[in-house]
Amino acid sequence: MDRLSLDELMSKRRSIRTYKADMPPDQWIEMMVRCATMSPSPSNTQPVRFLKISSTGIKERLHEDMAMGRQHLLKTLEERNGPKRLKNWIASYYRFSEFMFDAPLLFAAGTVKATTGFSKKLFEAGLIERYDRKDLDITTGLALKAFILKGEALGLGSCILTAPMVFISNIEKILGTEDLDIRCLITVGFPDEAPGPIQRKTVQEVFRTV
Repeated sequence: MDRLSLDELMSKRRSIRTYKADMPPDQWIEMMVRCATMSPSPSNTQPVRFLKISSTGIKERLHEDMAMGRQHLLKTLEERNGPKRLKNWIASYYRFSEFMFDAPLLFAAGTVKATTGFSKKLFEAGLIERYDRKDLDITTGLALKAFILKGEALGLGSCILTAPMVFISNIEKILGTEDLDIRCLITVGFPDEAPGPIQRKTVQEVFRTV
């Protein structure tokens, strides 16, 4: 396997939604998770957890709950006489999420609820008005980046999905992980598509000195 530089991995990676039937080796997944554990976290609390969803029954329940969530949104939109474009968005995001049930591997990523970062300590002491969990959002993103880039280096494709979280009413209950706050789902497998390059903003557009 050719080794790619970090820059090459970053520019080459695309979200993959079509996969070959081959199952990635377990040790590769462990390597991806191990890289994720190296990511920084508040006070080194390491709150991010990965869950491999292999149960057919659980996948079916997720799919059913997702469908019910879509119907609820569409019904509510109709009752409120909402715009047609919003109905189309609901249908599109649902349709573009269903592929996850056909992917070789499906994961959920979340954070433990009993965390003790700096901002939470200040909130609990009454020194700040609210604890908005931004630190956990950043921590989850960093872990996910390490996870998917290691997969890219191994020749695996992936896709991070947050849209299903809008449709599924209580994913923690379905997964039996009520000690976690599930933040997203991730598909992993050998790519069976090669999406072309996409337009990225320039350094000048995203960077400035103040």
